[in-house]
Amino acid sequence: MNLHCCFEVIAVRDFAELNRAHFTLVPGEAVAVFAEHVVSTLTEPSNRLDSLVRAVRSLNPRVMVVTEVEGNQNSVAFVSRFVETLFFASAYFDCLEKCLGGQDEPLRGFAESTLMGEGSKIVLAIEGPERIIRNMKVDVWRTYFQRFGMAEAKLSSSSLYQAELVAKRLPSWSPCTVGMDGKSLIVGWKGMPIKSVTAWKF
Repeated sequence: MNLHCCFEVIAVRDFAELNRAHFTLVPGEAVAVFAEHVVSTLTEPSNRLDSLVRAVRSLNPRVMVVTEVEGNQNSVAFVSRFVETLFFASAYFDCLEKCLGGQDEPLRGFAESTLMGEGSKIVLAIEGPERIIRNMKVDVWRTYFQRFGMAEAKLSSSSLYQAELVAKRLPSWSPCTVGMDGKSLIVGWKGMPIKSVTAWKF
């Protein structure tokens, strides 16, 4: 395909500061934006997500791909958040054990303690605007992005096929499930949704 790609890291103290001037753009080039686990950290206060979308829109990207935790862990009721987090974490820990091996595997320890442990603490122990992670299901993100005039792009059937091929590559990945929710790809573990992948056009 002979594609020439450029990856650029941009550091800002607050997404409210992000704007087109932070990016190096070449006239006529195609721009794609990939946001992994970003939007779930920008919903409070809401102007942070607004700032991100405005900055991305100013780049006139061909597509913005968003991947987030597929979980309803943003309820104001603690019990609802707790139950949802319990089921999600159980599936995630089972996935890590099956795919990364024993307790002494360093990557598994990092994922369990840093990613899942800290994330679960934030979701469960912090209330109000101070809770910096707000995991929500893909239908909630659809509402958010449509409010900004973004249109969800349908992922191709070949992308689902490729995801299924990857999931079947190793026997330890056999409990991995992939499917579609409307135009979005949902990755799960033993049927429990874990991650969503959506593509958006401005």
